[in-house]
Amino acid sequence: MNPANRLGQPRLLQAMYGARRRAGLVTDRIVERVTRLRQDPVAGLPPADCDFFAVLDGRTLHLHAVLPADTGPADRAELFFVREGHTLRCPATVRREGGRLAVDVAARLGESPDEVTLGKGTWSVGLAVAGGPTGERRFSLAVDEAPEPDGPTVGNPPHPVSGWLYRPGRSGSGLAQLTVTGPRARAEVVELASGRTEARIRARFVGVRPQDAPAVVFTPRGGGVDVIVPISPVDDQFEFVVPLAELTPDQPGEEVIWEAWVRTSATRMVRLGRFLHDLRDPRTVLRVSRVILPLDDERFVAYRPYYTAAGNLAVACLRFTRFTGTHS
Repeated sequence: MNPANRLGQPRLLQAMYGARRRAGLVTDRIVERVTRLRQDPVAGLPPADCDFFAVLDGRTLHLHAVLPADTGPADRAELFFVREGHTLRCPATVRREGGRLAVDVAARLGESPDEVTLGKGTWSVGLAVAGGPTGERRFSLAVDEAPEPDGPTVGNPPHPVSGWLYRPGRSGSGLAQLTVTGPRARAEVVELASGRTEARIRARFVGVRPQDAPAVVFTPRGGGVDVIVPISPVDDQFEFVVPLAELTPDQPGEEVIWEAWVRTSATRMVRLGRFLHDLRDPRTVLRVSRVILPLDDERFVAYRPYYTAAGNLAVACLRFTRFTGTHS
């Protein structure tokens, strides 16, 4: 057999297998979506018109809805979340608005005792009102597709403490849902501090499991030898002195830019930076001034930490020497 045919046959089989696998994944997604619609626990409830449904600061769910005109009297209201047989509730405010009942909600999401703790997954969202002779009445929430805001902030930022993401959305039948995902594994900068002789960085782990010999790793752009700084986290918090002497280039006038990582085990590293915010481009807001720090009596470094568009921390070090002049 021609060697080219022997090489081509496995590739053809691999391509056929890949096509079948992709087709199977599409079928699985369709079946999953249809099943989800069929099992949506609020799909059979009368809909309330929900004209505002958002998590504005990564942790507070804001909602405004108007109930059907024939709802009847009510003086109490609750927002409820349903997923896989589990139901959680939180208080809501009901009032008269233009002859109809309107409900407002401002619910804190998270893991504190005064917050609504939702596990990972997609939760159906509805309203329950009570009062008068009819008892409790439950409603689904009809929402429109929310456009991505055009401005300096993103529509769905992560929780500023935990890093969890609460994403409001709508089901295939146009009803309100809240999708909850866990935090991405990262190291969040808490403070960039510079004194007269040294620079320090304080940070904390987010979404990172127990560490094994953790260390900060500075990697030079364009290639070169990494600079490693061991750290000793306490309750996921850590602090270290920036090794300026090792990060500064040998030649005066030369600048090196270093990418900052944190090694959490022998086989894994996460980015160090600022990620738990609502900024679309942190470079334009989270600015850090350049400082001049001494390395010894004659050598100095211009130290400039900054954040990339993705929020990753980078450190620029420019070497220079004090000009002493010439004695005659």
